[in-house]
Amino acid sequence: MTKKKTLLLIILSVPILLTFAVFRLVYRTSVEPRCNFRQSLTQYKDFQRISYEAYDTVFLSMFPIDNYKEADFSYYRGLTVLKTDNILQDSSDLERYFNHIAETDNPVSTAYLGICPERVTVAEISELARNYPSISFEILLFAPSATYWQKLTGEEYSKNMNAYQEFLADAGQCSDAKFFFLSAESWLVNNPANYIDDISLTEDAAHKILAYTFRDSFYQTTAENTDELVQKMRREVTAAREYATAYPCLSQYEIVFWGDSIIGNYTDSTSIPGVVNALTGATVYNCGYTGNSAAMAPDLIISLPGIVDAFFAHNLSVIPEGEQVYEGTKAYFNYVHDTQRQCYVINYGINDYFQAFPISSDDSFDITTYAGALRTAVKTIRENSPESQIILCTPTYTAYAQDESDDSADVRLEDYVDAVIALGDELSVDVLDNYYSLGINFSNHEEYLLDKVHPNEKGRFIIAQRIIEAIR
Repeated sequence: MTKKKTLLLIILSVPILLTFAVFRLVYRTSVEPRCNFRQSLTQYKDFQRISYEAYDTVFLSMFPIDNYKEADFSYYRGLTVLKTDNILQDSSDLERYFNHIAETDNPVSTAYLGICPERVTVAEISELARNYPSISFEILLFAPSATYWQKLTGEEYSKNMNAYQEFLADAGQCSDAKFFFLSAESWLVNNPANYIDDISLTEDAAHKILAYTFRDSFYQTTAENTDELVQKMRREVTAAREYATAYPCLSQYEIVFWGDSIIGNYTDSTSIPGVVNALTGATVYNCGYTGNSAAMAPDLIISLPGIVDAFFAHNLSVIPEGEQVYEGTKAYFNYVHDTQRQCYVINYGINDYFQAFPISSDDSFDITTYAGALRTAVKTIRENSPESQIILCTPTYTAYAQDESDDSADVRLEDYVDAVIALGDELSVDVLDNYYSLGINFSNHEEYLLDKVHPNEKGRFIIAQRIIEAIR
């Protein structure tokens, strides 16, 4: 045989040998006929990466984790993660992956596992953790959308719900791993904008979950809270399946949100404007301005009346660049407005209270006062958009003690709340009372507020629902 023929034979044999190797891997590693060629090829690639990449953390999952970013592990915990691509099916898959991990020289300190309760038990996870005592195991339970639960048959629903109940009961007693559970969180599962499909989270939602679980250990199960979590989940899922909230279609509406950090600090799907958009289809513009007040003060660049003036004058130059109010206003200017109905939501007051700005003066339109600034803003809106709806929101509850604000004028937050309610009657505009009737108070504020002031995802979701109810 000539050298050329020999070389040609070798070249032609390489693809055949590679294919044989992959199928041999399938045969060796498959424990059930469920393992198809695509899964096996993905698993093969995972094993190659496990063998040759450097990492100190692994992220394996039984549900899609494409949008969980490796960079978040580095940012939150200073860890280098290897995130696998294959969707694991059961405890055998977990064992197989950890066997490969153990064969490498990587000093793995942390394993973050995405777990479906119907596919693996807490006992199996505990055994895995005991086999690898140098690794800290952190378990994120599958949190699909409400739509996922709605589509299940009665038998599937019962099976999955029972699996969660049994798993959580055992997790509460397990000291071998940390377990994090978000399937009972309405702000997550009932907001379709948090999901790409019924089971896959968006990048924003995945980023948020990593922050709350992997960084802050929020939503962790304990022996004390597992019964409550199960009952809460049953209520949420039952509501989704049997009497899902029918939100109005507001696709013909444009809603402009003016406010302080309660609005402007959050711009993703869990923001107040983001939730309104997700649940109703309304076009929303987040024109919040962190640190801003309704009343004008000497040290402010602009306050609510100036922002509203600039909005209707199409004058972006007076609005500070780099702030959300600038981005939201610019987005409104760049949009072609035709038949949409207009609604303006004004949510100011916390900073006016903290700065102890006067509520009123002899001049009803004094923009250095809280009521005067709101009154002026409403007047400008009506002059430029007389058919639009205006919703004034009262300040939300804050857990800061009265003496922690600059309270030289001896005012109370309730005074600002009452001023908004009175303006609603005086000006015949809609008022959304987010203080007296929202349900946040001293005894439960940690459930709804991030830092004693700003509503968390749960608080923002509830406020958005109330705004939707107020739109007409």
